[in-house]
Amino acid sequence: MRRIRIPALATAILVALMLPVSLTTPASAAAPTVDVRPLPLPVGDSPSVPYLHRPSSESVSVVDPATGMKTPVALVGDDLDEFTLLGRSGSGFVLRVRNRNIDRIVRVQLDVAQRSLTDMYYADKARLSADGRYLLKTATLSSGGIQAQVRSATTGAVVARHTFRAATRPDPIDVSGTRVLLGAYSTPRTLVWDWKAGTVKTIASRAAYAGSFATNRLATYTKDPSNLDACSVVSTVTAPATTLWRGCLEAFASFSPDGARFATNAIEHENHADVVRRRSLRGTLLTTYRNPNGLWMYAWETNTRILMRSHPSSGTPWLVRCEATDCERAWRAYS
Repeated sequence: MRRIRIPALATAILVALMLPVSLTTPASAAAPTVDVRPLPLPVGDSPSVPYLHRPSSESVSVVDPATGMKTPVALVGDDLDEFTLLGRSGSGFVLRVRNRNIDRIVRVQLDVAQRSLTDMYYADKARLSADGRYLLKTATLSSGGIQAQVRSATTGAVVARHTFRAATRPDPIDVSGTRVLLGAYSTPRTLVWDWKAGTVKTIASRAAYAGSFATNRLATYTKDPSNLDACSVVSTVTAPATTLWRGCLEAFASFSPDGARFATNAIEHENHADVVRRRSLRGTLLTTYRNPNGLWMYAWETNTRILMRSHPSSGTPWLVRCEATDCERAWRAYS
């Protein structure tokens, strides 16, 4: 990590001396497995990505690691509010807040009044575009359809909308110009909706659920992930038919910032969450992280360093940082 306890050259020599000769050759080296139960791990620096700070049920803020400043978040209901940080948007942050009958997207920014961007329904989806400019969401209509919406992540104003049949279950993922990348599930598909041209085109026969136009990366499901024969596929947006990796027991969770690696969790139909795997773009296993108490991918801090939400045997979960096999506690996981 950032603290170097032993000079790198000395460490390399020591490790080489301790390992059997057969394990020092790349061809025979096995990907390591690391136990990341948080409490035995040393405490390191705070995360280098934005994160939530909630020292009490009434006090909530978003910490900006670039400045160290804390942006307060006002409760929209009461101290039972649950917050999900969707990400950074310009000089502010966008969060989803849930509390009993409340489900809302809000924007917070230092020295600017908190703004409600839109109300949500419990099954509706919401995320930020990769550049943080747009809030992408679905809205369940009284007519029975589901509307995909592109909204300003600053004001909440609707930029574009398109209504789909409810069975389609659209999932807007990213924006490039006037093109929106979407997943659909009635018949699994990946769609590109161009709101200027007024067109919706199918580019793959699998349902997209993550991706980025900027890095040309795409993750899709062959079926609804709750189905026992569903699999997860990694490809590119420009060549979605070319499979780079396919998993039917684990599912893609997050791409590294440069798109050269990705992390996986167990796929939904496996009904457990105790392993995170770090892989190269074409699926080569790099590291396996495990915690029988629960483990989920949280975020990439760099192209190689990841944060995971890790549970102790009891008590509050932590964000655990790992660079290959070197792991430490980073922060209490308030989200």
